[in-house]
Amino acid sequence: MFKVIRAAIIGFIAVGLSSAAMAQGFDTKKLFFGAGLSSNDVSGFDDGTGYQFFGGYGFGEVSPKVFIDAEVGYMDTGKMERSSPSGNARAKGLWATGVGRLMVSPNFELLGRLGLDFGDDDGLMFGVGGGLILTKNAKLRVEFVERDDVSSLQFNFVYQP
Repeated sequence: MFKVIRAAIIGFIAVGLSSAAMAQGFDTKKLFFGAGLSSNDVSGFDDGTGYQFFGGYGFGEVSPKVFIDAEVGYMDTGKMERSSPSGNARAKGLWATGVGRLMVSPNFELLGRLGLDFGDDDGLMFGVGGGLILTKNAKLRVEFVERDDVSSLQFNFVYQP
């Protein structure tokens, strides 16, 4: 059942994003890239320090001060260990999300994301956070992202050429 729901969500996202891109015309100036570090938690294990990198496309303003983006990326939680019983955990893999951004001020935005993880912790993922706009081309983001098994606090740098 979950595979059917996941396929339906993927299809809906793909059709929606491709339709929006075709309606606007693809503009390479709306591409952005990012990377960062994360503190990751899986129940029963010590926290792990990991990383992620991603790319995205900004579809633009959909209502006053509200923007929609699509992002795809890769994450690795780093090794998380436990002492009793001994063992370790690690999750990594690809993900894709839609991101909504609300401009609170000229230099600060609130973020919300919803999408799918296709890696070791496959399934639904969502997150909330904020972004500090440093320049026209650079942002710093702090986000809390929840997957099926992994909870992450992420610190990312975003660059838009």
